[in-house]
Amino acid sequence: MTKDIEKLEEKAKKSQRQIDSIVKVAHRLFEKTGYEQVGMREISAAANTTPMQLYRLGLDKQDLLAEVILKVNAKQIEGIKPFKASKTGSASKFVEGYLLTLYEQDIALKSIRKEGAAFGWKWSEKYESLIIEQLMQIIKPISDALIYDGFDDIQARCFGIWSLYYVGYRNAVMNNADAQACLDSIKPSLKLLLRK
Repeated sequence: MTKDIEKLEEKAKKSQRQIDSIVKVAHRLFEKTGYEQVGMREISAAANTTPMQLYRLGLDKQDLLAEVILKVNAKQIEGIKPFKASKTGSASKFVEGYLLTLYEQDIALKSIRKEGAAFGWKWSEKYESLIIEQLMQIIKPISDALIYDGFDDIQARCFGIWSLYYVGYRNAVMNNADAQACLDSIKPSLKLLLRK
C-alpha cells in the first residue's frame, strides 16, 4: 500500500514539474507573440511535447494563460511588504506609495498583464477564484492601512481603489505612461475614495 502511495505521489510530482515547464514556455510565447497568435501546437512544440500530452495534463490554452497569471501574481505577492503604521504617515500616503510600486511592477510585466486582462474572461471558475484570492492578498496592505486610520466601508473602498488602479494602468498600456503618470491620472478620484 505504501509503495502504491509513493508511486502516485511521484507521478503527481512529475506531472507538476511538466506543467511548470509548460507554463514557463507558454508565458514566454504569450508575452512575445500574444495569446491569440499562439496555438497549442506552438506551445507543445516549444515544450518538446505534443498537444495531446498537454490535454492529458489537463491543460488548455485558457488554463495556461491563467497559470501564467497565477505565477506572475504569486511572485508579486512574495514581494509585498505588509502595512506597518510606524513606517507610514496617513493611509492616503501609504496607498499612493503602494499603488506606485504596483504600477512599477506591472509596467515591467505589461505585455503579459495585457494578455491576462484581454482574455481573462475565458478562465474557468476555478482559475477565477484562485486569481481573486491572490487579488485579496494584493489588496490586504491597503485594507490594513484603511482599518488602522479608522476608515469605514473598507471593502467598498478597496474595490474602488483597485478599480481606479486599473484605470490608471490603462494609461501605461494605451499611452506607454510611466508609473508616476499612471498614479497621477487617478489621484483626483483616489482622493475622493480616501475621504473620511
